[in-house]
Amino acid sequence: MKALNTVMGLALAGLAILALGTAMAMWYETLLVNTYVETGEVKVAWADLKCSDEGPDPQLPDSDFHNDEGKDVAQCIVEPEVYDGEGNVVKVNITLVNAYPGYNPVITLTVENIGTIPVKLLNYGFTDGGYDNQALSVTITVPEDTQLHPEGTHDITINIAVSQTASEDTDYSFELEFTYAQWNEVPSTTAVS
Repeated sequence: MKALNTVMGLALAGLAILALGTAMAMWYETLLVNTYVETGEVKVAWADLKCSDEGPDPQLPDSDFHNDEGKDVAQCIVEPEVYDGEGNVVKVNITLVNAYPGYNPVITLTVENIGTIPVKLLNYGFTDGGYDNQALSVTITVPEDTQLHPEGTHDITINIAVSQTASEDTDYSFELEFTYAQWNEVPSTTAVS
């Protein structure tokens, strides 16, 4: 029995060596994949800036205020304030000079997608808690669909009306912020803060 176990052990060892030799003689070829991922860029800028006061002062519609004489008393100045490192306008300054009750300019700002990925307006609103709503009435209008493909544009309007309760010789200020994000992470409805 011992001899049979020894013969079987040697036979198994021989088969193992034969299998190892066969495995080492197997031909093979390896395929490789070299992968590069280049991400896109989310980037928007103010492309065009306009104010409705380009002559006689615009007055608050459907009110007792009027400018039948066509006087040009107040001034609406809309100009770039901050540029990014590539010279794109990322902050705008709106200044109303010599404003008075009933004065009602409408500012139109054009947003352009200068990146490579579609974007949507994620949220917008006043950054400093708002404005003196007794002295001013501010209405922001954004498009219903704010999605912008690369090189696409849309307009945002800011309607500023000076109220009868505004104080004479007083400065009022507020800051607005518009945040855009990649289109596939923005909910269907735009948030107003």
